[in-house]
Amino acid sequence: MIVRNEGDGLNKEINYDSIDFNDPDDYAPDTDICSFCGSESDERIGYNEKLDLLKRACSNCGVIYIEDGKGKKTILQGEARDWDAYLSQHLTFPFEATVDEISDEEFFGVGDPGPILYKDKLTVVKVSGDDDKYGIIVDVKKGRKKYAYPLCDLAVADKKSSNYKLVDDYLSWFANSR
Repeated sequence: MIVRNEGDGLNKEINYDSIDFNDPDDYAPDTDICSFCGSESDERIGYNEKLDLLKRACSNCGVIYIEDGKGKKTILQGEARDWDAYLSQHLTFPFEATVDEISDEEFFGVGDPGPILYKDKLTVVKVSGDDDKYGIIVDVKKGRKKYAYPLCDLAVADKKSSNYKLVDDYLSWFANSR
């Protein structure tokens, strides 16, 4: 039994174990970006047409969840990823990155493009926090100077490093599921 807040201040008890879902072989394969870990490993594993419920699972992070017709997700197994803690623990520091996107001027100040420009090469030193607008903020070095910069605007330079996949998954999650 899962108790879910429906957004109207009322809690609704839903027993997902008692709901029948069609077999995934009944429809075409459907792989998508996981809204919890950002990998392209999220697959439809069942559907209940009467209740308009989609059951999905991610082979990367192991989360299994139900999504209703309004896009509301209820996790049955696993948990949502705490990107700040996850990246702090799994990234190998320092690593080289390139500015791949331009943050809006508000990051450094209106009318000020700041000291970091498009295609600049930076050294990422650590994860320094999370921001509501910019997502994960990392401490970077440009030459001898240190700055804080949004990870969503960076690309890992070494595409063969383990950091590349971790940051790529984060970027997919940030762009599609936040």
